[in-house]
Amino acid sequence: MAYIYINKQTKEARIFGSIKSLSNATGIKPDNLYTIFSRNKAKEHETKDFRIVKTKIERA
Repeated sequence: MAYIYINKQTKEARIFGSIKSLSNATGIKPDNLYTIFSRNKAKEHETKDFRIVKTKIERA
């Protein structure tokens, strides 16, 4: 799975391959991300500062 992180202030989009790498780069606690995307099975998470979208990686 890939996680697309979009910063709303800078309009910067970044793609991460794991929750751990997303957490390390953004400072969001990994437990919060695991709860949102694994336990709650959410595909998207949005706050006033950022938006995160969970998506599959397409490979040829």
